Amino acid sequence: MRPNIIFFLIDGLRADQCFGKDKTSFTPNIDSLRKKGTYFSNAFASVDGTLLSLGSIFHSRYPIEDRNPRNGIDLQKGNLFDILIKNGYEINGLVPDLKSYTGCASYFENNTKTYGYWEYRDKMDQFMLNTSSIITDKIMDFLKSKTSKKSWFYYIHALTLHPIKERLKNHKGEQISLNYAIKDFDNEKFGASLYERTISFFDNEIGKILEHIDLDNTILILTSDHGERIPYDGIKTVDFQPKLGHAVDFGKKILPKSAHKIGGEFLYNIRKSVGKRKLNKSNKKLTNYQKRSRDPHFTLSLFDELIHVPLLFVGNSIKPRIITKQVRLVDISPTIYELLDIPLDRKISGKSLISLDDESSQEENPSYLHTMPHHKLSSSDMVGLRTNKHKYFRAARDPKESVNLYDLKNDPYENDNIAETNKELVTQLEKKILQLEKDNLSEYEEKISEKELQRISNELKRLGYM
Repeated sequence: MRPNIIFFLIDGLRADQCFGKDKTSFTPNIDSLRKKGTYFSNAFASVDGTLLSLGSIFHSRYPIEDRNPRNGIDLQKGNLFDILIKNGYEINGLVPDLKSYTGCASYFENNTKTYGYWEYRDKMDQFMLNTSSIITDKIMDFLKSKTSKKSWFYYIHALTLHPIKERLKNHKGEQISLNYAIKDFDNEKFGASLYERTISFFDNEIGKILEHIDLDNTILILTSDHGERIPYDGIKTVDFQPKLGHAVDFGKKILPKSAHKIGGEFLYNIRKSVGKRKLNKSNKKLTNYQKRSRDPHFTLSLFDELIHVPLLFVGNSIKPRIITKQVRLVDISPTIYELLDIPLDRKISGKSLISLDDESSQEENPSYLHTMPHHKLSSSDMVGLRTNKHKYFRAARDPKESVNLYDLKNDPYENDNIAETNKELVTQLEKKILQLEKDNLSEYEEKISEKELQRISNELKRLGYM
């Protein structure tokens, strides 16, 4: 009998908060799992946003086409779920009750396949505080219920970190404070920022779940869809903008209602102007890495803090080791297939990681990169390539625009753009991108109704992606 599989994806989890010298979060349970299994310390997503990233994971294909993320998680024939079903697996899962995840949830056979998210929109602190009852308890209930002899696959998508970047406000327009949600973890022992302390909080939940997992006959995969910004000194760009609350109240009193919109736009422009001056002054002595950490959370980016993610395989006799070679999230599915001895008869972008180790002479594979377009492609959309030595990316529509090149060995935080002085290397990497795009064009295209597109589009706007 083939082993069961638990695929645990924590949305927005950075690799450097699971392992490495920059880690300040307190994660004894993730640390314990890492020591028991194979951990890939240099794993990279192909995309900086959830929907296209999940598509690349489940299909083991790069996001080559100019896909519109309004399609949600666009599952085509021959995806991971299809192949596991074909080989006798029962597919189960737990995802947020968002329209974007309908394609995944339609595969799940378990009864409790979603958890509430929008119902907590005005009280996201309660969503985080009650994680154990919303997510953890449902996972434990599922694990306790599995007495079937049939092998099963269980996909878990946890959005616990997501509220941090949504700039949430309640029905009164007041900013929601999330610190209360993690009050038992809100001190320096558990991390330097709200983000890192929330990871510590969630690691505690993982510990509860692990008590119900038999790793002798289960493969546990732990990863993320993309990374996230951690603002330097805890100060975001928006924090430099004055509130002007009294001015707004005063304007509403003295101006006719017909002038409120114009007055609001006037004050908004003042806030942005003042905020920009304060930001520039504060940023003068910061590195480029520190400066961009303060960018709005949904700013498109292919820097490592947005694409470097943890990747761990543990259980079912997988040997303990740390692999430092560069791997990609598109490599997850083919690794699962080889672990289960499932043959594959379709074209994919990824390769199995089973035989990869530090002593191996196996050549590392470059990682194709593409930002996730917000509603549609824009001038800020980028395409690129990451090797173990260099990161290259440029404007998606014009290879001559916004050209970036970084020496990852000597400049791991990508502070110094060396594209102008290394044009021959830029040309070489550009050729590799064009070849990858040529080799990986998808033969699939699925239609979706305009009504469904609009519903998903509205949802993504509320989440902040558009």
